[in-house]
Amino acid sequence: MISQAPQIPLPIRREDFATWANWLRRPETDAMEQWLSGSADKIQSAFLCGGGGVGKSHALQACCEALNQEARYIPLNDLRVFPPDQVLAGIEGTPLVAIDDVDAVESEPVWHEGLFAAFNRCQEAGVCLLMSAQRAPKHLAQLLPDLQSRLSSLPVFQLPRFSEEHIAALLRLRAGAAGMHLNDEVVHYVMLRLARNPRAVITFVEQLDQLSLAASRAVTIPFVRDSGLLNRAEAE
Repeated sequence: MISQAPQIPLPIRREDFATWANWLRRPETDAMEQWLSGSADKIQSAFLCGGGGVGKSHALQACCEALNQEARYIPLNDLRVFPPDQVLAGIEGTPLVAIDDVDAVESEPVWHEGLFAAFNRCQEAGVCLLMSAQRAPKHLAQLLPDLQSRLSSLPVFQLPRFSEEHIAALLRLRAGAAGMHLNDEVVHYVMLRLARNPRAVITFVEQLDQLSLAASRAVTIPFVRDSGLLNRAEAE
């Protein structure tokens, strides 16, 4: 009897904060938000594009979280070293598949073939397929033409970069969720020094909340400055 080789466990993780409850709703993303409704019977296939730190991964994981265990999240930036057949096996058997960072395999033909076959299987099975990259499909010039054509058939949503006002709104949103009050002066001070990246904002608020509770102190500009949490942002 020939024993089957054990399957290598894939390092797939979803971040706890990547939910729609933690998503900053903006007029610029309203069309995408409506398209990617959080109910299982309304999420529709789509391709999200935009630079780093605009929320593509967050949106994809939020859709997966809405369906709980009935969705597959596939971050290609982390999984590109594994065989495509192993990573994409059986994805047509789930109602929703979110494939992140397609551009991470743009120069790898073996992945093009795997994604093309997986795309066709998902379409035939009626699976909702969400994908993302820093550029729209028509600008992923190194892809297999047939794959590029398939990806271009999906509705494409361009996510905007976060403005200072967006960062301020996200600071208030996350602080409020943590039960922490940030006055306008603190928000303005932090907004000017923190990276315009939602992950940076969420990490900062979590760390600030922990320090504030440990010190039993209100959050003021001197407290934020003395915490050292903005040192890196200020240096940049």
